[in-house]
Amino acid sequence: MKIETQHIFDYLENNLPTEEKRAFEQNLKESPELQKELEEIRFIWQTSSELMQHKRVNTERNWDKLSRRISFNRYKNKTLRYTRNAAAILLIPFLIISYVLFHQVKKQGNIETEQVELTSAHGLVSKIILPDGSDVWLNSGSTIIYPQYFTENKRQVFLSGEAYFKVKADKSKRFEVITEAGLMVSAFGTEFNVFAYKEEQTIEATLVSGNIEVTADNSSEPQVLIPGQQVIFEKENKNLDVTDVNLAVKTAWKDGKMIFRRAGMKEIIQRLSRRFNVNIYLENKELYDYTYSATFTTESLHEILNLLEKSAPLKCKIIEPEQSEDYSYSRRTVIISMK
Repeated sequence: MKIETQHIFDYLENNLPTEEKRAFEQNLKESPELQKELEEIRFIWQTSSELMQHKRVNTERNWDKLSRRISFNRYKNKTLRYTRNAAAILLIPFLIISYVLFHQVKKQGNIETEQVELTSAHGLVSKIILPDGSDVWLNSGSTIIYPQYFTENKRQVFLSGEAYFKVKADKSKRFEVITEAGLMVSAFGTEFNVFAYKEEQTIEATLVSGNIEVTADNSSEPQVLIPGQQVIFEKENKNLDVTDVNLAVKTAWKDGKMIFRRAGMKEIIQRLSRRFNVNIYLENKELYDYTYSATFTTESLHEILNLLEKSAPLKCKIIEPEQSEDYSYSRRTVIISMK
């Protein structure tokens, strides 16, 4: 078995197949030179592993990079071999320390960090924890993008959909939520809800506690809210309007509830569609005039539709999913019509 430097790395990391490991250990017993080389690299490997772990650097990936850059031509002239080994012993720690220092400078500087993108599945509510410890609840079909760690003097995330933010207080770093229409919601530590689905004509920011500032692209002055207020941004005309709202109606979704207070059918079918991942169609224009007040917690879609039928002269028909030629399934469809 011809011993390469990579074999030593794999042996130290216990990545050698069983047969290759036996052959390597047999060569190790018969070769004092290989034993010495193993101990030298073991010392460097252990030192660099501890250093990498301390700096939270991916050790395995960096060893792979180093192994491609370092070439031990082991079986050349013995004099060259010893010289080369001595140089390698000095070179490897230098490269490791240089890489770690670069990574540390990168974390403290302005170099862009890797972005994380998470999407909540349709029909589900997901909870995540951001790098700063802030809690975020993502509503059905919503996407959030954020860096692996926050740098400089701000914490910035991008949202498409609906999310409830419980921001960890940090007066030195403002927390900013950017939406696809250019609306920005910012705070230092507070709780608020942002409704920003791409297909909707408006974006809503609702303040639960603390304070937030809401700024549009075309607005020089931010709108400052107090708890219980909501700002509505019209995508078409870029207007910002502030109103008082029922906080339970706007934020109960994160706890698995749906609360309607004199809600129109347009809002009802919109929220039911996202909650249960179904397509809902109204066959008659008159249906848009109906309003409802109700609170739903554990009720199924069938139970909610039955309650709607009992409270108004309408009927609901559910069309179950069908399998297509590519073995995928369509979404369930609900058709609501007048009786």
